[in-house]
Amino acid sequence: MPTFFCFIERNTPSVPHMEPLDAATEEEARAQAEALLRSHASGVAAHILLDDVQIATILRLREPDGSGG
Repeated sequence: MPTFFCFIERNTPSVPHMEPLDAATEEEARAQAEALLRSHASGVAAHILLDDVQIATILRLREPDGSGG
């Protein structure tokens, strides 16, 4: 089984957040990374890694009022 990780990039000077994902496919990893990004108020991007290779980046889209998603 592949090992996916998610690294949450933040817009604040804080300790980076990285955690393994319980995913068997890239699609599952993307869904979990999107959920993690939504759960971090200061998160601006979620980077998905497969073992030690970055395979995708999900950006938080800004809302029309200027707030993050």
